[in-house]
Amino acid sequence: MKPRIVFVKTPDPRGVIDTLVEGLSKSLSARNFEIKIVEPTKDNIQQVVNEIIEYRPLFTFDFNLDGLIFAEKDGQQKILPDIIGNIHVTWFLDDPMIHFAKLKPALQSNQLLYLTIDIDHGQWLGSMGKNVAFLAPGINPSDFPPPNVEKEFDLTFVGPITDPDNIEQSWKERFDEGLYGFAIELGRMLYRNPDMPIRFASGYLLSQYNQDFQQAMIKFQQEREEEFFQYLTEVTLYAMHMRRWNIIDSIEDFEINVLGPVEGETKDNVVIYKHIISNKDIISFLSKSKIALLSHPPFIPTGLAYTVFASVGSNTLTMVEERLSSKSFLVDGRDLITYHPIDTVEIEGKIAYYLEESPKERELIAKQGRDSVFKNHTILQRGEFLSNMLNDIIKKASNEHENRNEAKENNGLPPEQIN
Repeated sequence: MKPRIVFVKTPDPRGVIDTLVEGLSKSLSARNFEIKIVEPTKDNIQQVVNEIIEYRPLFTFDFNLDGLIFAEKDGQQKILPDIIGNIHVTWFLDDPMIHFAKLKPALQSNQLLYLTIDIDHGQWLGSMGKNVAFLAPGINPSDFPPPNVEKEFDLTFVGPITDPDNIEQSWKERFDEGLYGFAIELGRMLYRNPDMPIRFASGYLLSQYNQDFQQAMIKFQQEREEEFFQYLTEVTLYAMHMRRWNIIDSIEDFEINVLGPVEGETKDNVVIYKHIISNKDIISFLSKSKIALLSHPPFIPTGLAYTVFASVGSNTLTMVEERLSSKSFLVDGRDLITYHPIDTVEIEGKIAYYLEESPKERELIAKQGRDSVFKNHTILQRGEFLSNMLNDIIKKASNEHENRNEAKENNGLPPEQIN
C-alpha cells in the first residue's frame, strides 16, 4: 500500500503555495506516494477533517502552519495529528517568528516536522527541542515562459516598499519612548548588517542598554511573548523597507519599475505597478526585464528566498544582496550578480555596466542562471529530497514497531531462550 500524504492548501494571494503544492504532488506521486489535496475554509472545515480521518494519511503537509487544524479531545484543544496519530509537516517559507501566534499552541506536540529555508530558523526551532530539517525553495518549471521573450524593461525592482519615515511615525503613536528608541536602533543595526539574524541582533543590542531597560524587555518577552515577536517582526520589516527605500531613492540615471505597492513619495524615475503581486505576474514581468534588482527581507539571513530562484529562472540578470550562505546554491558572476545593500554607488555602477557596457555578458549570466535553476533548483527535485526524508521516517517507525513486537514475543521467556 502506498504511503498517503494530504496537502492542506490555504489561500495565498501570490499563488506561490499553489505552484509548490502542484510540483511537490507531482514529484511525490512519481515516488510511490498517494496524494490528496484539501482546501479548508470556515464553511467546510468539518467536512475536510472527516475527509482526512477517512483517508488515514501517514502525513499531512502545509505551509507556514496555515493549514494546521485544531480539534477538541477530552475537553482540550489539540492539533489534529495528535488526535489521529499521523505526522504533520509544515514548510516555513519565511521566518517562523512571523507565525509565532500559530506556532506557540503547537509547540507541545511531538507530531510535527518543521522544514525551514534558513539555517537560523532551524537553529531557533531546534533550540526548543523541535524536529527540524532544511529544505531550500525551488521553482516549478511550468510557471516560466520560454527564455526568448523580448526584453521590454531595463530595470525591475520587486517590492513592496514603504518609506521608513511612515513606519517611524506610526511607532511614535503606538510605542513608548523606550520601545520606540530600541526599535529604531535595532532596525538600523539590521540595515547595516544584512547577515545578522534578528534574534541575535536583538540580544546583542539589548546588552548595550542599562540594567533597568534590559529587565523591562525581558519581562516584555516573558509575559507577552506573542506581542514581543510581533514587535521584532515590525522592526525587521522596518529594516527591509529602509534598505529598499534607500536603494530606489539612490538610483538616478535609470527608470525603475517597481512591482507591488509603494507607500511614500518616490522620484520621477520610479514607475509603480502596484497590482503586480502574484507569482505568475511577477515572473511574466521579470522575464521581460533585462535586470531584476532584489532586496531580501532580513527575515532570511541566507538570502535563499523563493523570489531569488524565481527571478534567476526568469532569464533575467538578477542582482541580489551578497549573502555568504547562498553562494553554494547560486554562483556570483555565473548565475547572478551580488551587491552590498548600502553601497549605492556600487549598485548603480553595476546596473550601468550590465545595461550599457556589457549587454552580452548580461545575457550570458541570465542564461547561465536560468539553466542552473532549471537543472538544480526545481520543486520536483525538492520533492525527491522530501520523499527520501518521509521514507526514512516510515522506515524508522517500521523498525521501532518490529522491535516492540519482538520484545512482546520474548517477554517472559528465560534468557537462554532469547536470541
